[in-house]
Amino acid sequence: MPALGRDEVVPGLVVRLDTARLRAGGGSRTNAQSTPDEDRAVTDVHDFLVLLVDARASQVTAIPLFPRSAPGSAPLDDRLRTGPVEWLAQPVYYSRWQHWQIPVDALVDAALVEPESPDARRTHASGNMDALQDLANWASRNRCTFREVR
Repeated sequence: MPALGRDEVVPGLVVRLDTARLRAGGGSRTNAQSTPDEDRAVTDVHDFLVLLVDARASQVTAIPLFPRSAPGSAPLDDRLRTGPVEWLAQPVYYSRWQHWQIPVDALVDAALVEPESPDARRTHASGNMDALQDLANWASRNRCTFREVR
C-alpha cells in the first residue's frame, strides 16, 4: 500500500518525498539553477508543498521546503499552516527560485510514510488557491527554464 493515495494529492498538501525515486522514475522537471559545476535542485529526502494539480496532465507543481532561510527564500505564512504541533512549531521557508513539475504517479511513488493520518496531514494554504498561486507565480519570474531532473 502506498504512503499516499492519488486522491490525497491536492493543492496545499505537504509531503515528504525521496528525490532519488523521483529522479529514477523520470518525468519530473525543475527550474532550479544548474551549471556544469553545480545543480541546485534539492536531493535526498525533502518536504514539498503541492501548489497546483493539473488533473488533465496528471501533474503537480510543487516547491521544496526548508528549515532555514537562505538567499532567495521566504517564510511560509504561519497563519496558513495546519497539521501536527511539531510542524507548526518550526519555521518553514521556500525558495522563490525552485519549482518542480512532477507526474502525480511519480509523486505517489516517491512519497514516504507520514506519521499523521490522512485527515491530520501537514498543509499550507489548503483551500486558499490565491495564496498557492502566488507561490507558483514565482516560476514565471525565474530566469532558469524547466529541465528534466536526473
